[in-house]
Amino acid sequence: MPSLDARKLGRKATNHLLLGLSLPTIIDLYSSTSIEFLRSLNSLLSEFDSFQQLHGESSTAASLTRARLPSMFRRPGGKSRRSTSAADMHPMVDEMASLPAAGGPAPSVMNFAAAETDLLPGEEYTFLLTPSLPFDPDYFETFATLCDVLIDCYTRFLALVPSPRECSAPVAELFTKADSRVRKIIVQGIVRDFEEQSRSHVKMEVASIGKVVLGGLM
Repeated sequence: MPSLDARKLGRKATNHLLLGLSLPTIIDLYSSTSIEFLRSLNSLLSEFDSFQQLHGESSTAASLTRARLPSMFRRPGGKSRRSTSAADMHPMVDEMASLPAAGGPAPSVMNFAAAETDLLPGEEYTFLLTPSLPFDPDYFETFATLCDVLIDCYTRFLALVPSPRECSAPVAELFTKADSRVRKIIVQGIVRDFEEQSRSHVKMEVASIGKVVLGGLM
C-alpha cells in the first residue's frame, strides 16, 4: 500500500506531531473567548495547510526530521568545548552564583536549535510550532495523540459556548470554517487511504477468485 510507505508515514507523522504540539498553545493562551479561540484555531489550521503543501509527501523541501541528535543540543555560535583546568574554576563559580535559584522563575518557552534552518527562506509561522526532530515519530502513536488533542479542542469550544445563546452568527461561521479545515486536513486523508487500501484488497480478492473459476473451466 503506497500510504504505508515508511518515508510517507514518517512525513505524515512529523506533520501531525507539529500540529499536535501547536494546538495546546491555542487552548491555553487564546481561549478567553470563543471568538478569539476560533480565530486563532483557524489561523493555525491555515498555517498548517500551507506548511503541508510545502513539506508534504511529494515535496522536495527540506525535512524537519534530521537523524542527528547533536544538532538539538548544539551551542549557539558554534563554539567548541575547551578543556577546563583548576585555574579556570573561579570564574565559573562566579558565573554559577549569578544564576537564579532552583525555585526561581523558569523559561516558559523551549528553544529548539536548528528549527529555523529547516524552513524555506521567508517561511514564517505565528501559531505553528516547527521544532527540529532527531528522528521520525511513530505514525500510529502520533495520530492517536493528535486525535486526543483535537478532542480537547472541541471540548474547550463547548465549554466556551455552553448554550445556544452564546452561539452567535460570527461564532457559528468561524466554527464551521475551522471544522471544515479539520475534516479536510485530517479526516479526508485518512478516508482516502482507507478507500485505496479497500480497493486494493478487493482487486486482489477478485483476481484470486478469477483464477479459481478459470482454473476449473480449463
